[in-house]
Amino acid sequence: MDTDQLEKPLLIPTSRGFSVLYRNKYLYSKYDPPQAMNRLVETLKIADSTLVVCFSPVLPYGLNALLEQLPPSAYMLAVECDQSLMRLSLDNGERTVFAHRQFSYIRTDAVSEVVHKIESLPLFPFKKCVCIPCSGGVQLYQSFYDGVRHYAEEVISRFWQNRVTLMHLGRNYVHNTFRNLISVCASAAKTGSEEPRLDSGTRRLVLTGQERISKPIMVVGAGPSLDQSRGFIRQHRNELFVLAVDAAAAALLPDIVPDAIVLVESQYWIDSAFIGLHDGIEYHASSRNIPLFADITASPRALRAAGGQVFHFCTDYAPLRYLTRIYSVLQPLILQPMGSVGLTAVQLALLLSPPAAPVFHTGLDFAWQNSLTHARGASPVKKLFAETARTESIYKLNFPADIRYITGKQGLSYRTTALLSGYADQYRHAFAGNSRVIDIGQQGCTLSARLPELTESDAVRMLAAYTAAYPEKSAMRTAEQDAAPVSVYPHIAGLSHPGMETPPIRLQQYLKEEYETLSMLTSHLQGEQQLSEQELLSILTERDYLYSHFPDAARGYVHNLSFLKRVSIELRSILKLLDARFSAIY
Repeated sequence: MDTDQLEKPLLIPTSRGFSVLYRNKYLYSKYDPPQAMNRLVETLKIADSTLVVCFSPVLPYGLNALLEQLPPSAYMLAVECDQSLMRLSLDNGERTVFAHRQFSYIRTDAVSEVVHKIESLPLFPFKKCVCIPCSGGVQLYQSFYDGVRHYAEEVISRFWQNRVTLMHLGRNYVHNTFRNLISVCASAAKTGSEEPRLDSGTRRLVLTGQERISKPIMVVGAGPSLDQSRGFIRQHRNELFVLAVDAAAAALLPDIVPDAIVLVESQYWIDSAFIGLHDGIEYHASSRNIPLFADITASPRALRAAGGQVFHFCTDYAPLRYLTRIYSVLQPLILQPMGSVGLTAVQLALLLSPPAAPVFHTGLDFAWQNSLTHARGASPVKKLFAETARTESIYKLNFPADIRYITGKQGLSYRTTALLSGYADQYRHAFAGNSRVIDIGQQGCTLSARLPELTESDAVRMLAAYTAAYPEKSAMRTAEQDAAPVSVYPHIAGLSHPGMETPPIRLQQYLKEEYETLSMLTSHLQGEQQLSEQELLSILTERDYLYSHFPDAARGYVHNLSFLKRVSIELRSILKLLDARFSAIY
């Protein structure tokens, strides 16, 4: 047999069917090819809402029997990595399998494409994933199929974790979003088309993604490594744009005033991060207002407590139709949901800085040693000291219920939790391969196995190299700039772009239409005005903010009386919010 034939998959007849010879390897038994798959199918019990992923089903052995076992809520996805094996499968497969409404076939060598396919399947979300190796073709691409198995399970797990979060916080997200949208409109109405005053502390704008921070950005988290990095930040303060997460702002004051704060928290407890912050700012009379980069779902109470100018971005926290409509109105900068404000800050820094600019960070530890869980002066530590009593240990935060021990930076032992280690994994997935992201923190989880741990001296050399290559973008602030109120305006080009003035006009129209539509829906539910069933379904489908947090709304609107009664309760609360606050725009 020549080399060309060995490179092509060949059907090999046996006494009990065909096997496949490919790359000097039999992909099925040479004696009874269907046996292994048939036995596996006989032992399987497919539960409701299960995704069955078949790896490399070169020949259709067992697939029909497997489809017959599928409950109506289950689905089967076949995945093939090799193009030649895919062609052989299509040429020798059974038409009934390919035509089955609960079956799909995908050929790809990218795990991300499989994940995207899973999320787009008609019966998604699933509750469980079962992966079945159908042939020896799996062994030819073992790392690929291992990745598919891992991420197929993860995408389902992540959906339900996000679903639980949405059930708990979804209503809060929606109310905060509408309150903040109204505030954006009210701010535009007060200032008109004039440029916002730098000392007003009331101006609200929406980031579009076209803005740029000219200086290298230092993202500051609230982890213990911040204490070690203070000297570096202080020494190079004028060369860096200091972007602090909410809990880290107080830890930097009074000697380091951040250029901006990132806020994503939607709940009231984050207000404590801003207690005493104004005192610290007033200590530096030249720096009265710290601007905020805030998620549109961020707590309006916290935004008022912070007192600085607000620049909103959007986080695509769930695939909801109302978010799509808001995006079309605002044309905002949209971030992927990270769960952690520190990870969100890194993502924001990458999008707001020039392509060649480094993004340094410290305080993103996701672990701690025997001392405090956060940097000294951070709001969680202040809260810990404030609540300390004779019966409450000062180190009570060090011993959560799910504490675990890991080996972190410098080979030292650290404590962490499942949530924090999950954030560390997410960091590695999103940023570990990005050469622009530079971790100068000396404590916590090891965030990048690709790069050696960097010291502050390494960071100084990188900063000097960038300054030498782009001197016009790294110029130190002048004395006049230092004497002016701290604002992102001296460092971000494009914030006064005309495009940022037009969204409030469209936003006012959007809010007005929502108010009128919800009023019409209320009249229908009270029997004062009749809508057709199609009109009712269209209105409620587009306004999924009314029920996205319901436990039984994982797949959208459910047309039954119980569901509609709960929708009417949410409808009244949103309408009341718009009715009470919408007049502030005019």
